[in-house]
Amino acid sequence: MSLILNFETSSKNCSVTLSSEGKLISNFDLEDDKYRHSELLTSTIKDILNQNNISAKDLSAVAIGIGPGSFTGLRIGFSVAKGLCYPHKINLIGISSLKILANSIKADSGDIIPMINDKGNFYYLSTFENKLNEVGNPKLEQVDTNFIKKYIKDGSTIVVNSRDSFKYISTVINDQIKLINKSISSINMIDLSYESFLEKRFEDLAYYEPLYIKKPYVNWIFRTQALFLHPQ
Repeated sequence: MSLILNFETSSKNCSVTLSSEGKLISNFDLEDDKYRHSELLTSTIKDILNQNNISAKDLSAVAIGIGPGSFTGLRIGFSVAKGLCYPHKINLIGISSLKILANSIKADSGDIIPMINDKGNFYYLSTFENKLNEVGNPKLEQVDTNFIKKYIKDGSTIVVNSRDSFKYISTVINDQIKLINKSISSINMIDLSYESFLEKRFEDLAYYEPLYIKKPYVNWIFRTQALFLHPQ
């Protein structure tokens, strides 16, 4: 039997789901503008496990949304995931947060383009065809009318994860492109993590890292300081 703990911390939504054999057991979602994931995540996981009389060692796998998204949220999620997996020798499954967002909708036809805001009109995005087959690699792009005309095909569905993004993107698309607003929820990880579990697609605990796409700001600071102190 597969018992998988899924959680997603790449956005304001702190989301935890317990699933078995690809079916929902328990779920918690909280949109938190203060990004209190460090407080919420561990207590929520403990509550969900206790409510179902399950201990961490009973888990078959831990599945985590790997980003892109909030650097802080991703670091918290990865720390908790590895903290659970290491001592109990639990399998780790990683799933793109863009794929999780794409999986929140069912498009009858056309591409699905999930977009996660970085800053301003810059968005992390990717393109998914039928059955969530990703085309190319996720990227960070400045999304405006010209970008939409050049890269987004009519008949596509764009899915965003905030009201602000929905409001902005609605001003740059045409009426042949559908726009949907959904949370990045761990509920939409259930079928994805179960598929990975069945196919034994597990990650290396020692070396697995979040999907940042661009380097965390703190790394940029350290690199800048190093160049200043030790010019090449």
